[in-house]
Amino acid sequence: MRSLVRLLSRRGLQLSWSLFALCGASLLGCASTPPEGPLAPMGKPYQYPRDDVLRLQHIQARGTHNSYHVDSYNKRFAPWAYTHRPIYEQLDRLGIRQIELDVNYDLDTGLEVFHVAGVDEGTVCRQLADCLAEVRRFSDAYPGHLPIYIQIEPKADPPAEQIERFFEQVEATIRAAFPAPRVITPDEVRGDAPTLREALQARGWPTLGRLRGRVFFAFDTSGALRTAYTHGKADLAGRLLFVDSAPTDPFAAVAVLNSPPPSGSMDEFERALAANLLIRTRADSDTDEAQSNDRRRGLAALASGAHFISTDFPEPDPPHSYSFSVPDGTPARCNPITAPKACTSLALEDPAFVGSGL
Repeated sequence: MRSLVRLLSRRGLQLSWSLFALCGASLLGCASTPPEGPLAPMGKPYQYPRDDVLRLQHIQARGTHNSYHVDSYNKRFAPWAYTHRPIYEQLDRLGIRQIELDVNYDLDTGLEVFHVAGVDEGTVCRQLADCLAEVRRFSDAYPGHLPIYIQIEPKADPPAEQIERFFEQVEATIRAAFPAPRVITPDEVRGDAPTLREALQARGWPTLGRLRGRVFFAFDTSGALRTAYTHGKADLAGRLLFVDSAPTDPFAAVAVLNSPPPSGSMDEFERALAANLLIRTRADSDTDEAQSNDRRRGLAALASGAHFISTDFPEPDPPHSYSFSVPDGTPARCNPITAPKACTSLALEDPAFVGSGL
């Protein structure tokens, strides 16, 4: 199977998603039946000769904070005075590769995406399913994209008796949006290692050849919700999402460290990088940097080695001239701390293969 993939890649061709689904996302063997869920049509062809060498921890990409957000106050309340494009446009026109969705859970209305109930509810996609459908539409069109990281922040913990039902609804919504081979799971990354932490310490994340054109999810949460999802802080066996973690956790894989050094802890960043955790941090917040056109936090985030750097301003939004971008990113660049010398921005993602070019 691997030799077939290499042959087609050298000829500038791409396996159809039907074959990809039949043979499994890891390309380690064929399943007898395709997974549940609709299969994507073949999208734009691509080829990346270094996909067998470069791994997910070698990238540095831009994300958006509260990726659904629409300003409800016409810039009269500064902390919430930003509006994002629809999610498809963020992925296509702006090269965003990490999005954040605040999820509000209600037994009657299901999983809704907005910031603060009754106060800040402007959103480009009210239902979680609608937000994910935009990601799926982009991914179908351009399967040569880097893995897209979707961070889900539950806005409140459900009552204890509803926690597992909440998990089931989130995972069911993900499964409805993406066929199983398109979702990178904790079990896949762990493989045959005793724990996720040990797998990442030993071999890092899988190669981009295994992960390209796919998505992965993580809960940005702590306390009772994280304890329940990790089976009492033990593991993520059978779960679809990763969780915010520390390098010492047996389920360690993703670290949400929103303040880059020097305001954040340099030690936390260094320990997470050494353990091959993926770090999400922020270049700006509450429009503070936008109001003063202050780029120092963004520069610190770039230097920190964080893999995903989130912003409220992926492009200027008048009256603010401020925006954050990843230098030399196409849309991602090689991570300044973790990437090998063989890495180039175009080896990570090439605009010739991904995006409408608008």
